[in-house]
Amino acid sequence: MAQTLTLKAGHSQNAGEPMDLGLKMMGEHLAKATGGKAKIEVFASMQLGGEVEMIKQVLTGTLDVTTPSNAPLTNFVPELKLFDMPFLFRDEQHMLKVLRGPMLDEINKIVAKRDIRLLGVYNVGVRHIMSKKPVNTMADLQGLKIRTMQSKYHMSAFNAFGANATPVNYAELYSSLQSGVVDGAEAANTNYVEKKFFEVAPYWAQIGWTILTAPIIMSEKRFKSLPVDVQTALVEGGRKAAEWEQDEYARVDRERLEELKKAGAKVTKVDPAPFMKAAEKVYAEHVTTDEEKRLLKMIQDTK
Repeated sequence: MAQTLTLKAGHSQNAGEPMDLGLKMMGEHLAKATGGKAKIEVFASMQLGGEVEMIKQVLTGTLDVTTPSNAPLTNFVPELKLFDMPFLFRDEQHMLKVLRGPMLDEINKIVAKRDIRLLGVYNVGVRHIMSKKPVNTMADLQGLKIRTMQSKYHMSAFNAFGANATPVNYAELYSSLQSGVVDGAEAANTNYVEKKFFEVAPYWAQIGWTILTAPIIMSEKRFKSLPVDVQTALVEGGRKAAEWEQDEYARVDRERLEELKKAGAKVTKVDPAPFMKAAEKVYAEHVTTDEEKRLLKMIQDTK
């Protein structure tokens, strides 16, 4: 009997969340398509390290698959910065059309230059603003210390909105809000509820300043080392799982909004127009090459 090929996949979400279930779905497709010759073992909740650590593990061959948020991946593939721009997608439906169209092949070409194989792109949520005091307009953000990811594009956006963008380790965010190190943060409905941030930052301004994506990646060298039928099954399973996860995350995110309302979060709707105007300077600063502008137009022209 030939030994079963076991691939390791690591990610940051809790077990049972859409990202986790999507990777398990990909594993089921792989096992079925190869007659049980190959399988995927999934490690949730940053068991194998933070997102940056897992990207490094994939690139050095000690981890097979990971699904980092786009922001930390730009440290290794700067050309993906476009997907961290504010208000890139008009709404979630627009994002889904972009990720299921020709842009997916364009993303694959971008990461291939860095010896990375793209197996799909996950949806990880429409992002809003939590705060310790109400944010009803962009003016209310002036001078507030808002936690962002360690991403110069996210920081540029919040500085443009008038806030003081402050990178803080995600694991330390609850205590940072509690102690006043930061006045607020940006997040999706899902993690706002999961981590009970509403206990220390009860105001939840629905703004949709960006929609996070998370590519499913492995190293090209590792991918090419696998049998052809395993490669084919990974490509098929990755795209299938990504499309399922995109829809499932959107559904769960809507459910979580109702949960946080019941939990006592003070939800408001904010006019995005001033934020979108302020975001223009972020594009002017960071989207500068002809190639970046071509890809931006492709996204904007997607109907």
